[in-house]
Amino acid sequence: MATTARLEQVSRRHVPNGPSNMAPTQEFVPGPLPLKAVPILRFQGYRNIDKVAPAIRAAADEMVAIADTLADPRVAFVRRPIERVDTETLTLRQGPVFHGTCFGKHLPQAQEVVCFVATLGPALDDRVTELADAGDLLEAVFLEAAGWLAIEGTLRAFRADLASRVHRDGLKLSPRLGPGFLDSSLTEQVQFFSVFDSGPLPVTVSEDCVMTPKKSISGLFGLLQAE
Repeated sequence: MATTARLEQVSRRHVPNGPSNMAPTQEFVPGPLPLKAVPILRFQGYRNIDKVAPAIRAAADEMVAIADTLADPRVAFVRRPIERVDTETLTLRQGPVFHGTCFGKHLPQAQEVVCFVATLGPALDDRVTELADAGDLLEAVFLEAAGWLAIEGTLRAFRADLASRVHRDGLKLSPRLGPGFLDSSLTEQVQFFSVFDSGPLPVTVSEDCVMTPKKSISGLFGLLQAE
């Protein structure tokens, strides 16, 4: 994994039908993620860690080490102005429009949002598949769990960094929102990806709203005036 957090602008090529004159997409890369075996074991239902069989604990430790090697955490994000927030919709300037009462509840005074996609890259997913195909199901399950904990850790690091930076402008972050979250429909995931300026992202989305790599998450934070 990366040894230091960094932030940089990502170069894009033009893609037809995308909004024009958008703010550039940026990339956040966190520092090392503190993956440990105990949260993975608890994630899988082992409540009394002291009673976990040594072989199972060893497998969890091994998958933590593999996850640390294979995960390539990064977040692509863009800051976009809001055109309008209604009771059940969020309209960004130049589009698109997202539907859900969560937007009216959490973003009534927001002027901007930060949209993001976070991923660990494909290598960890590929290794999980290889383990499962080889019949190493315990290891596959533990590595899968390590991946989900790592992507959540990536999002926490990004949110903390973003909150610190917007605080300098007298702003704070809303709760995480976006397609598939709270009452916002996952079917709007494809149009969510249109908020980024043109060119390849580290994550793609299918017409069925499935993101690739699998260990990826998306969403947005509203920028609110700090009290």
